[in-house]
Amino acid sequence: MNLALKKQFIKQYSDNYVETAVSEATPHKLVEMLYDAATRNIKLAKVFIQQGNNEKKSEHINKALAIINALRAGVDMDKGGEVAGNLFDLYDYCYRRLFEASLKNDTEVLDEILSHITSVSEAWKDMPENYRRASKAQIDQMSA
Repeated sequence: MNLALKKQFIKQYSDNYVETAVSEATPHKLVEMLYDAATRNIKLAKVFIQQGNNEKKSEHINKALAIINALRAGVDMDKGGEVAGNLFDLYDYCYRRLFEASLKNDTEVLDEILSHITSVSEAWKDMPENYRRASKAQIDQMSA
C-alpha cells in the first residue's frame, strides 16, 4: 500500500470514527467533546506559534474560535439563569482573547484561555451521572 493511499484510508477511518462518536453521543458528551477539541486546538496553535508556522497556527485558532462560538451559541439563557449568563460571558471573553492571541502570537494569552476552558471542562465532567447520560428531552423534563 503506497503512502498516499494509506493516508487516505486513515483519514476516512478517522472521519467515520468521529461521525459515529458524535451521532451516538448524549448532549453532555457532545459538549465534553467540544471542550476537548477546543483545548487540543489551542494547544496546537501554541506549538505552531512557537515554531513560527502562521498557517497552521491560524488553522487551529480558527477551529478553536468555531468551537467556542458553538459553545457560546448553545448556552440556554432562558433556562440557565445567572449561571448561563456567566458562562456566556466567559465564552465571549475567551473568544475575544483568542483573536488577540492570534494577532499578537501571544502564548501567554493562550495559556489563560486554556485555564478557563479547562476549569469549565472539569466542572462539566463532574456533573451528576443522571444528567450526563440524559437525552435532551430528559434534560428538558428534569429542568421543567
